[in-house]
Amino acid sequence: MKRLMWGLALVLAIVAPSPATAAAFTGPVLSPAEVVEIDRSRDGSVVTVEGEAVGEHLRAVGGGRWVNLLGDDVGLGVWVTDEMAEQITYFGDYRHDGDIVRVTGPVNVACAVHGGEFDVHADRFEIVAVGAVREHEIEPMKGVVGVTGIVVGFLLWRLYGRRRDRRMI
Repeated sequence: MKRLMWGLALVLAIVAPSPATAAAFTGPVLSPAEVVEIDRSRDGSVVTVEGEAVGEHLRAVGGGRWVNLLGDDVGLGVWVTDEMAEQITYFGDYRHDGDIVRVTGPVNVACAVHGGEFDVHADRFEIVAVGAVREHEIEPMKGVVGVTGIVVGFLLWRLYGRRRDRRMI
């Protein structure tokens, strides 16, 4: 019986998740929207989240960087190391499609380190797809409508001025 207990303890020690294996978590990949809606009882559990890096990385108090991930029209703040943040080539904005980033780490409903913010601390970080420069085609019709509006506005302003001047006499 004693051998059976020792054997069971050994198997549990190998199979049970440890902090070292937590970073290698390969559960379902969640979007930032799904992480924000996560059950609050999962505070501290390891999640994998994937989204577009948007804006820019910001210096975090105490070291590291903040990166905002966007997915399903919801943004999520992720704390990463400086080295991880430097791997990002493009951040999403009007002129760029941002890199698609996959982060694995613990989700914090009220992070004690970062002033009670909801965040994810990256233990593992990878670039899934590199972003690109967005091409915006010029639409001449919008220019024509704009110039026409300015001309009509100017003519109405002048007409109003003349009619006002005639009433004053």
